[in-house]
Amino acid sequence: MRLFALFALFALAGCAGQLRDYVGSRSNIVSPQLIRYGLDLEQSRCVGERLAAALNPRQLRLLARAAGTVQQGFFEPERLTMRDFAWVARTMDDREVRIALEGANAACSVAAVAAAPPPVIVPAPAAPAPPVLRSAAWLNLGAAGSGQSIAIDASTIEQEGEMRSAWFRLTDPGATAPSPDSFLLSIDCAHRTINAKARRRRDAAGVLADYREYPDNPLPVEGGTVMEIAFLSLCT
Repeated sequence: MRLFALFALFALAGCAGQLRDYVGSRSNIVSPQLIRYGLDLEQSRCVGERLAAALNPRQLRLLARAAGTVQQGFFEPERLTMRDFAWVARTMDDREVRIALEGANAACSVAAVAAAPPPVIVPAPAAPAPPVLRSAAWLNLGAAGSGQSIAIDASTIEQEGEMRSAWFRLTDPGATAPSPDSFLLSIDCAHRTINAKARRRRDAAGVLADYREYPDNPLPVEGGTVMEIAFLSLCT
């Protein structure tokens, strides 16, 4: 599912790119996504060529894949815009991607299109994170066919009508410890959708080190995934 694909994006960092990325035009790797996000052919060519000059094929491929997972605009649900594309670039671990995109937009006179600020990552002391009033109570909910497992902090479960919310964390296949990231998921039991509202990261001492909020983007629950396990845990 698309939400799961966003959570799993960082696991793609080991891929080395595809052979055609090295023998063809690098700008073609990301140009189709630029058009999908609202650029015309000339703007797409311009931005794509500058991204190809600044990034290697692997970086371009990861950016294209990340952009391809988004099917609905974060800021304007009826369409995808370069504001959404800039937000996708900011969610990636590789800072060079964001810098290259900002430079390409400016050089191609599309900076104004993408200038609206995406969701901002703020330091923990200034983050609008909800106060922690209860000790975490992590319960393992099981694993999907991929081997990835999911756990819920039972102390954070909230219910209002058909809506449920709680903090969840993932453990990758073969890992001996869960990810330091946890996600606040809002689940619509009636419509069978899940909306990622926020992400937080704790350091080795358990202290909140990073907090990020996401724009609304409810996505359907797909069978056989950890997101279906989360849905079933709160809605059945």
